[in-house]
Amino acid sequence: MFFLLAALAAFAPLAIDLYLPSLAAIGEELQAPAGRVQQTVTVFLAGFALGMLFYGPLSDRFGRRRMIFAGTTVFVLASVACMWAQSIEQLLVFRLVQAFGGGAAAVISRAVIRDLFGETDSARVMAMIAMVTSLAPMVAPLLGAYILELGSWRYEFLALALFGAACTLAAYALLPETLSKVRTQTSLSHAFRGYWTVWKYPDARLLIVAGGAHFAAMFAYITGTPFVYIEFFGLNEKTYALLFGSNILTLVAFGYASTRMVKRTGTTPLIKTGSLLGLLGATLVLASAWNAGQASWNLGLMVAGFLLCVGSLGFVAPNTTAQLLGRHPKNAGAASALYGCAQFGLGGLASWAVSVVYDGTALPMAVTVLAFAALAYWASQQLKR
Repeated sequence: MFFLLAALAAFAPLAIDLYLPSLAAIGEELQAPAGRVQQTVTVFLAGFALGMLFYGPLSDRFGRRRMIFAGTTVFVLASVACMWAQSIEQLLVFRLVQAFGGGAAAVISRAVIRDLFGETDSARVMAMIAMVTSLAPMVAPLLGAYILELGSWRYEFLALALFGAACTLAAYALLPETLSKVRTQTSLSHAFRGYWTVWKYPDARLLIVAGGAHFAAMFAYITGTPFVYIEFFGLNEKTYALLFGSNILTLVAFGYASTRMVKRTGTTPLIKTGSLLGLLGATLVLASAWNAGQASWNLGLMVAGFLLCVGSLGFVAPNTTAQLLGRHPKNAGAASALYGCAQFGLGGLASWAVSVVYDGTALPMAVTVLAFAALAYWASQQLKR
């Protein structure tokens, strides 16, 4: 079941990162400018956030299994539709629907972990799952680059459809219903009122903002670097994929350190440390972008900054999630949905900001990364435990 939960949690990184090396090819075939193609990332993030808000409370009312099947089926059908898109407008619509379905897998996988474990153990399990799912954004761009060499970016969406179908069948065979009848919401209205039950607590809001803003900084990086690395610094697609994967190695390293440290330190110190390191990394990225040079040392400074900023999410994400869901076990689906909505909603905002003001340099991306890293740092420092 561990690897199934990891696969469900990997829907977003796979659906986003697999086709990143093909953004330029998509723009060329569909005759769309770079900013318009970047919006396929933005709409995915928005759809994923909406899907989480929809499926989270429903899973508190109707159970985890049923909602996973519904969401992953939508994901598979929409992936096939993306493969046949004939214009950038069609691709944007199908990506929105694809994300709406995929949101079920991510939000419910976290709720299942909370159903089975307490706060500290949940933090350890989520960190271990994050280590496994981190392979997705490390491998996906490389895999996407090789799939593109087969002749078309459309094959990448076929691969996503096959992945979604495999996860649906595996969930049917392996995933039991983990929602206790004692904790099941008595009505649909009660399930959706769980949002306010969670949101009214100040620490819950801080955890959601700290985790969501750090995640958004990472998505500014995801949206901006395909064009900054390939077009501004002149790297090829495979070199870009290797640099992208190097960030995941630091994310895995931080996640592993979190699993070893959390029982001794608790979740809050790790959240605060991770946010501080993320802010330091974002500052290095801005320094590189401000210099505006294309020399290898300037690229190295940017890469180092992203290694720190993205990697430190391995401290922040599993511990903010575990602490939030641990405080709201009866509304675990709603809490997970709010957290996920903040991640992908703020991520969508960051992605939109980068794509709208993209000017051929790294500066818009760097400013966006720093702004969200600073917000995450502020929220984390307000936590009291």
